[in-house]
Amino acid sequence: MSNSPVSIKALLVGLTGLVIVAVGAVPALADRPQTKTVCTWGGTPAAPSGTFQLNPGLTNTPAAGPLHLVATGDLAGGGPCTGTLTFDGDMRPGSTCAAQEFEGRVRGLPRVVRFWGRGVAGAVHECMYDRGGNVVGADQPQTSITDYPADVIGCNSPEGLTLMTFSAVVELFASSTGRQ
Repeated sequence: MSNSPVSIKALLVGLTGLVIVAVGAVPALADRPQTKTVCTWGGTPAAPSGTFQLNPGLTNTPAAGPLHLVATGDLAGGGPCTGTLTFDGDMRPGSTCAAQEFEGRVRGLPRVVRFWGRGVAGAVHECMYDRGGNVVGADQPQTSITDYPADVIGCNSPEGLTLMTFSAVVELFASSTGRQ
């Protein structure tokens, strides 16, 4: 870029325009309505009441085939966060207690019809989708700390881990129409 007065003036005009746009966006962002609804699912970490069942059980050996899973628990938080939420699906072949991938159907939340997620070393994140395949929510379940020793023993047993308790935070994102 040359140092001509025209080039410097163009740069200053461009930067001024950028600052005006940025400053103008701040009030618009501050006045935005809430963009998500937050629910609890399956109780709280201190009192988990959700149940997670697997058949056959999950072990430290990679699964030869899919493992059927059902996770269910009460929703709390008002609005769409009432009733019972259920995930019904499968963990993929190759899943172990250390790493999993899973997907299936969702019942109990408006607009949500399926889920997909991964878990690694106990950290799990699941995305929730509407009929059009759009991400409309997410959750981050955690298993009961008091159940942890039994979980580890289950992973090392021939029948594997078949039952856990959990709690989760569920986020529902606003749709383009503003509905949750």
